[in-house]
Amino acid sequence: MCSAVSAERPVADCWYAIAACDDNIVQLREAWLDPFLTGDMWLVRGQNRDLLVDCGTGVVPPRPIVEAIARNPVIAVACNRWYDHAGGLHDFAERGCHHDDADLMVAPTADSSVASVYVSDEMFMALPYEGYRADSYRMVGAAPTILFEDGDLIDLGDRQIEIIHVPGMTPGSIALWEKATGSLFTSDTLFDDPTPELRAKYRPISESPDPQRGAMRVANLKRLSALPVKTVYAGHFGRIRRNRMLDLISAEIGLSRSSDR
Repeated sequence: MCSAVSAERPVADCWYAIAACDDNIVQLREAWLDPFLTGDMWLVRGQNRDLLVDCGTGVVPPRPIVEAIARNPVIAVACNRWYDHAGGLHDFAERGCHHDDADLMVAPTADSSVASVYVSDEMFMALPYEGYRADSYRMVGAAPTILFEDGDLIDLGDRQIEIIHVPGMTPGSIALWEKATGSLFTSDTLFDDPTPELRAKYRPISESPDPQRGAMRVANLKRLSALPVKTVYAGHFGRIRRNRMLDLISAEIGLSRSSDR
């Protein structure tokens, strides 16, 4: 899959970076990995439970740092089955995904998790520990304890998070929507890459020419654009405000900005 990570790379003192956001939401990210190749993680704090949206690669187990900043028992949700969003899912006792991705969460392969395409020496700016080798990475399987369908709600006590099925990147891709705060968690369905020219070699994987998949993506983006979104908490590169979200969708599918209401 890939060769050994260069011995010249330092060992990271702290693998995860943490930043407080609006509405009692906390961003976690794997600070020493290319941000295109590891997903942002979002901890939503509730009254009775906390929700972790996406779980990173699992190169360093996320549960200890998540539980250190959580205020309640945590339910972890993977928005798709790929290694950079579901790699740490196994670390949590309560964990969920859409039923269409469940089988390959239980028994992931290097191909089904796309680790065979994306995991390489180049993604590491520092090592998680001395002697780590990128070619040793394997996504650990985990049977979901909760399977979601479109329209299901995750109840955090004082917060209700809705599951939106957005198939395309994977059959079970989902977004999460909190109407009360206007918070939309899009994972891989929508993010704002500041250096897209550097990602050209990945486009055949992340943007399939399959017409059916393209049609699903257009339908998904139209559905998301119709929501009264205040802030997108994306799968990569942090937050996106509403106007930028609509600009990105308009640039991709030609959606009129009249949808900004």
